[in-house]
Amino acid sequence: MSRFRHLFVVALATMVPAICAAGSRPDIENGKATFNITCSVCHSVQKTGGGIEGPNLIGVVGRPAGSQPDFTKYSMALKASKLTWSVQTLNKFLINPGEMVPGTFMPMQIPDNKTRADVVAFLASLKKE
Repeated sequence: MSRFRHLFVVALATMVPAICAAGSRPDIENGKATFNITCSVCHSVQKTGGGIEGPNLIGVVGRPAGSQPDFTKYSMALKASKLTWSVQTLNKFLINPGEMVPGTFMPMQIPDNKTRADVVAFLASLKKE
């Protein structure tokens, strides 16, 4: 990831909690908006094609980590993690990816509980057809 892109992602990550509205239930539309602002820099959720620096996330829930066939830039750490993405594992991973999987290339953290729940709910809504 280029230095500019990394700085851009980190800057956005610090602004997202202030931008997002609070609430008690995950808000898929807010998760989609947050994804489009922060995550789409690297990841795609289009039916065809992948992300530039990260894998396509359609159908990520239920998929083993590091297994998107069209994406070749996974870290060895993520491939060896033996994780299967679920709402729970995505939630934990997005708190601090490098803590959960040391050596991952994923730099984005979503420390705010509500924002993270919204993004995970959005990702869980994306099904492969």
